[in-house]
Amino acid sequence: MPLRNPNINYNRGWFFVTTQVAHNKTMFGVIAGEQCRLNELGKMVEQHWSDFFKFHPEFEQDEFVVMPNHFHAIIRAVGGSGKSSDLSGAMRIFKSLAANEYLKLKKSGRCPDIGSKLWLSSYYDNLITSERELLQIRRYIRENPARWDRDRFGPVTTHHIGNLELLREKMVAFVASEGGWGVGATPHPHDRKGIAPGGAAPRNIVPGGASPPPVISTFTSSPEQSVLAKCLAVKRPYVHVMPGGIPEVLPSAWKEACREGRALLLSPVPAGTGVNKQRAIWCNRYVLDHAGEIWHGYIRPGGTLETLLGSKE
Repeated sequence: MPLRNPNINYNRGWFFVTTQVAHNKTMFGVIAGEQCRLNELGKMVEQHWSDFFKFHPEFEQDEFVVMPNHFHAIIRAVGGSGKSSDLSGAMRIFKSLAANEYLKLKKSGRCPDIGSKLWLSSYYDNLITSERELLQIRRYIRENPARWDRDRFGPVTTHHIGNLELLREKMVAFVASEGGWGVGATPHPHDRKGIAPGGAAPRNIVPGGASPPPVISTFTSSPEQSVLAKCLAVKRPYVHVMPGGIPEVLPSAWKEACREGRALLLSPVPAGTGVNKQRAIWCNRYVLDHAGEIWHGYIRPGGTLETLLGSKE
């Protein structure tokens, strides 16, 4: 990141600042419904920014937003109170407080471990020099969550193979993180029909019976892949949402399921694109938004699936 500009007085004026999470990791939440749904760490970051101004009257708070992997804010340095209003000092305090929260949550297993540092070492700043520029940046910050997906991804149904009519049916979603089944598959509070959990997750989520509704998932994690294998074994309809593109060469069981109308493969990107973290979140949102019931296995604390499920409550 750039060093501070020696020609700018950072003790007075309006500044637009941006600081990025280390390794560009998604740490603070997910975008859903054109809003950033903050997780526990994201809420702490938001609170620390607001609390900062209670103890530092030499600065004034303006528009800000906590995004999944970065932070935008407008801050005004006004001086006074006998304290230094240097912008670098303010950002150092804020980033340090947020980083301490990350280390606490990481130690207790309540957020992903991305290493010893939460932030990249510096931050971006821009001196705001006119009222017009101030209004433009305020609007940019407010609209940042709404642009997040619109600027990145096309419709999940852009590429497809199989039976599109499955999308007309009431579907059952299954999502799970890597790391085990926990206590088994569990119906989420968003479910429109409660089903008592019990037993191993693949058996719960893929029961027998006539004309079962399709299961929809990205089938990315090991538990999700187990559910896909069970769907194929009992010939249950399923919708496979694929963040990295539909493979050019499909496994024979997939081809048979598509040919018989029991499967639909969807992806927003062409074959061979590869998996992208933000696109995977986009596809998991599609899965949850298009399900009448939501079941889940083990959900990693502080992860994106936990935040997405929370947005459904």
